[in-house]
Amino acid sequence: MNSNDNKDKDIFDYDSYVKSNGKKKKTPKAPKTPRAQKNPKAAADEKRRQEMKQRQEKKRDESIENIRRMFDDALDERSEELAELTMNDPEPEMPITVSEGGKRRGYLILGALIIVLAVIGLFATIGFTVDKFKAFADNTQQKTEFARFIYPVVICDPAPFDQSVKLRSDTVITAAIWDIILYEDKSKYEADFDMIIVPELDVEQHAAKLFGQGLSIKHQSILGADVQFYYNEDIKSYRIPANPKYFTYSPYIEEITRVGESYTVTVGYVSPTPAWLTLTSDEPPKPEKYVNYVVSKRGDEYTLIGIQQSDKVPEEVGNY
Repeated sequence: MNSNDNKDKDIFDYDSYVKSNGKKKKTPKAPKTPRAQKNPKAAADEKRRQEMKQRQEKKRDESIENIRRMFDDALDERSEELAELTMNDPEPEMPITVSEGGKRRGYLILGALIIVLAVIGLFATIGFTVDKFKAFADNTQQKTEFARFIYPVVICDPAPFDQSVKLRSDTVITAAIWDIILYEDKSKYEADFDMIIVPELDVEQHAAKLFGQGLSIKHQSILGADVQFYYNEDIKSYRIPANPKYFTYSPYIEEITRVGESYTVTVGYVSPTPAWLTLTSDEPPKPEKYVNYVVSKRGDEYTLIGIQQSDKVPEEVGNY
């Protein structure tokens, strides 16, 4: 009996189970948790963190790539050096060509140099022209001064002399009176019709002006063919024409040479041309003869110290 009862207990009776328990009980479900709402600020921060992380990763990758390239370049250069060392014959070096920038700089330097040289040449030309003009102007003024100074002597046409030859009194008196007629204020002298009365003292002063101090003058009348200067010993004066109409020669300065304070002036004798015409004419006159005047200049004062024959021959005489 016991064995049968145990057997019966081991067999599962489905019908009895259904009857006794009824319907199967449902397992209760867990309550649903409410879904958390999204925060916009947190989402933006999360997005920035993700972007920053991406940039950092990108920079890291670029750094790694740069390091890799550096190693590759170093290895390539090392391999090229080893290849050059292992070569038996070195390759000929290629000529270095000037870059476009170098050419441009060269052209600029060359252009600047040309401009500088042109400016220097321009200033040199202007300076040369100004110097020549000044020299010409100075020479013209000097010629005028010499012509004015020796004009009274040229009218006399004296014989050559120097310091070893004593000047004749008639030459000194004639030149001094002509200097008074040409340059002195004649209104201060007493008039006698068309003549003026000039004291011998004034004649001596003008003689010293031309020939220097220390002259020994014997006053006397000068009776020329065309002009006469009468000396009156009683009144110690000369009676001379106020405006003579006749002139023998006028000077034309051909050349001036200087040695220290001494000037040698080559003078052309022009006849019978008034001084103002000789000095202002555009065309040079034709002198009848040439004479060298030796003149000393100290400051603004001239002194005639000699007259010499000139080697210069007038053109008309030279053509024969």
